[in-house]
Amino acid sequence: MTLAFGREKRLLLGVLAALAPLPLPFNEALGWPFLLAYLAAAALFIVRARADRGRWLPPWAMNLLGLAYLPLFFFDLTVFSGGRLVGPVLHLGMFAVMIKLFALRRERDKWQALMGIFFLFLAAMATSVHPSVTLYLAAFLAVGVLLLTRFALLHLLAGFGHHDASLARVPLRGFLAACIVFSLLLAVPLFALLPRVTSPYLAGGVGGGPQVQVTGFSEEVTLDSIGRIRQSREIALRVRYRDGDRPLDAGQRFKAATFDRYDGRAWKRSPGNGAPVPPGARIELAPGGAERWADVYLQPVTGKSLPLPTATRLLEIDRRGVEIGTGGAVYLSFPPAATLDYRVGLGPGAVSAAAVPDPAEPAPPTLDAAGVTPEMAALAADAMGGGDAGERARRLEAHLIENYDYTLDFIGRGGSEPLEDFLFRYKSGHCEYFATAMALLLRSQGIHSRLATGFLGADYNPLEGVWVVRQANAHAWVEAYLPDEGWVEFDPTPPAGRPAGGGTGAWDLAVQAWETLIFRWDRYVLTYGFDDQVGLFASLRGLWSRLFGGRGGGEADAPESDVAAAPEAVAPAAAPAVGTGLVLLAVALLLAAAFAAWWLHRRGPLTATAAYRRLRRGLARAGVGVPASLPPLALGRRAAAARPAAAEPTGRVIAFYLRESFNGEALGDAERGELSEALRRAEAELRKAG
Repeated sequence: MTLAFGREKRLLLGVLAALAPLPLPFNEALGWPFLLAYLAAAALFIVRARADRGRWLPPWAMNLLGLAYLPLFFFDLTVFSGGRLVGPVLHLGMFAVMIKLFALRRERDKWQALMGIFFLFLAAMATSVHPSVTLYLAAFLAVGVLLLTRFALLHLLAGFGHHDASLARVPLRGFLAACIVFSLLLAVPLFALLPRVTSPYLAGGVGGGPQVQVTGFSEEVTLDSIGRIRQSREIALRVRYRDGDRPLDAGQRFKAATFDRYDGRAWKRSPGNGAPVPPGARIELAPGGAERWADVYLQPVTGKSLPLPTATRLLEIDRRGVEIGTGGAVYLSFPPAATLDYRVGLGPGAVSAAAVPDPAEPAPPTLDAAGVTPEMAALAADAMGGGDAGERARRLEAHLIENYDYTLDFIGRGGSEPLEDFLFRYKSGHCEYFATAMALLLRSQGIHSRLATGFLGADYNPLEGVWVVRQANAHAWVEAYLPDEGWVEFDPTPPAGRPAGGGTGAWDLAVQAWETLIFRWDRYVLTYGFDDQVGLFASLRGLWSRLFGGRGGGEADAPESDVAAAPEAVAPAAAPAVGTGLVLLAVALLLAAAFAAWWLHRRGPLTATAAYRRLRRGLARAGVGVPASLPPLALGRRAAAARPAAAEPTGRVIAFYLRESFNGEALGDAERGELSEALRRAEAELRKAG
């Protein structure tokens, strides 16, 4: 009895085993060679199961193979994987599943293999951070439910002595499909509401977005660092203004880092020039207060820079280990592993938190003329002329813009003096060359200067209502100290070489939609945690109060105040808004699930069994006694006696039911049409009688 339908069960397990680990290579949790070897073994098993080979691994062979794998597992753990546990455990699990499949003999062996397959499925889900994994989850759930239902039917038929696999057609396909859809949709509110007591789990320590390669913004920038960064269109950060979709000012910059020491090839920061900030404090970068506020969402980066709009006066960030460099840039103690959000208070124009040069300092780095040749100093003196420091600096900026060209073509260049080649030989380069040249030429004339790096410009995403700053917006410029004006920005790069905004066509809109999905997935799935749940429950309380009277303690209770004086009054507003959105989304998904279940039920093919049940309910509503023990033929006689007009169509429905249920004859399309018509006539007559 236990071997009944063994071939069909092996085939079902083989299909599930092949599907379970498919996402693992895309998550970099498993190498492609291992997956291909596993799939080859699964294909071999399916071929053998289809051929119904009678010989399978005996227990002694299975145990021997397990012992032989132990040294391979030790080598995998200590040498091949470098001590990391995930890969070797996955390899061991896949090996165990395959061995178990080739040793299926008893009924309980099949359930043990199924548990191993489920482990591989959990591993694939637990190591996945890309939103496309939801498609895999839906597909695996659908296939798994249908195959396991057939598995159970085979087991049930074997228990009653049946051996014909054609009898194991999965019934109620529409109902199973509705259950699958409902399960997926129900997962959304459960995910949002189930308690979270630890930090969100992130495979590999990062969210769904890619790590932005902006290391040069923090530690060192060479004369080609930003040129490499600008080749990518990946998103670096997003900015959302609190006062609506207010456009950025022309030429808005986001300063990430400053550098004051140049060694002829690269810029570096002076060591130990950061001032730590007490944790939890609002950081005042410049006096004057904030006129408006913005939320910034920084993607995971490999550098420690914290890009800020150059108009930033105040910074609010829930993170320890923040320091302000002497150049006015803000740095973190370690790179963020997930999307980092912080709030900035903006003033009317660009300001700098850089320290004022100390006249008593004997050799300030901002006047270090290392790398300046006599020819460069003469060029600076000729281009700058006379006048105050501001006039001279602006003349130099204009000279570089008007007499030099922007290019990314450096084929054939490789001299030992790249800056001199730029100024006197090629007269073309990219932003690092322009900014480096101006900073050194200013120093040669006694004006304090440094290199600043960050981003210039942004693209507006109407789907999110945010400004998107990409790696392609990376840029370098100059900060110079003017005695009457303080630290002032200068950008000697010609306008043709400055970062430009993206397009507005259909393709660009599609790209923005995909980027919105990735950001939402990263923010509200991968990094969804306890604080988000607090905001969700707060919004639920406010929604309840608004619906049933009373006050929710939200914004309506807060007194009006000036934004510059009390910006914290608007800072928490984002969490309730997100919570309300999640609640409305959950309600909408539940309604959609109910509609999908109803629709699938209505659209499914009418069976004689379903028609017979509807007929019994119709007779009961018409006043005809229909006890549960009443057999079909007796039901027909009672219906004919009580409602003669419904006798003929009722008899047709019962006849089809007997054929389908007791003779095992499947109805054809034409017969289903006759059944539907007979049921319609019977119900119509019963409604008239009722």
